[in-house]
Amino acid sequence: MSKKSIEIGVSCGLVFLMIALMILVQLVAPEPLQPAGFVFAVLAFMLLMGGAGFRLIDVEE
Repeated sequence: MSKKSIEIGVSCGLVFLMIALMILVQLVAPEPLQPAGFVFAVLAFMLLMGGAGFRLIDVEE
């Protein structure tokens, strides 16, 4: 698998995960805590995307 294909797959997977987390926050979290839940969902997305980026540095083409 090429590095570009792995990058696209990981990015798409993480975007779907972020969407799922936001839907979960919308359905489960109480009304006053929803904004904080959305912030944590985006923060988790950013940290995971950064970690994936660092891991992709080591992948050879």
